[in-house]
Amino acid sequence: MTDFNKTSDQFLHFIVTIDDQREMLGFCCDTQPLVTVSSYRRPKRCPFCKQENPVSKALTVKKDRERI
Repeated sequence: MTDFNKTSDQFLHFIVTIDDQREMLGFCCDTQPLVTVSSYRRPKRCPFCKQENPVSKALTVKKDRERI
């Protein structure tokens, strides 16, 4: 028998926009595909599915201070 209260569903999160000037990114959650969430830097939790760190830790949004 499966206990449905203890599921470990992982939802997909898609990065839609990255704004380097304001250090913001926008992402969509698989549970609410028509909504885009804006966040300063990497979000700690998705507001829809409550998954922690929905965007990869390898992604960093940094402002490029050196201009050539």
